[in-house]
Amino acid sequence: MKYIIDVDIPENGKDFVEDFFKTISFVKKVSAVAPNEITNPDILRSIEDYENGKAKPTLLNLAELKKMIHA
Repeated sequence: MKYIIDVDIPENGKDFVEDFFKTISFVKKVSAVAPNEITNPDILRSIEDYENGKAKPTLLNLAELKKMIHA
């Protein structure tokens, strides 16, 4: 089983928190995530499928998009 834990820490506490989690025996990997990094596996898979030609984009006009946003 895999868990992803979101922890907000100040920049000056980054090293301490990473070292702390690394000392826990069942924690395998500790890494910081950039604010603009995509981590959702479904979105990543969708992007990969599009890049490999497995998925085609759905045509959508501006009026339909506005309806979806303001639904």
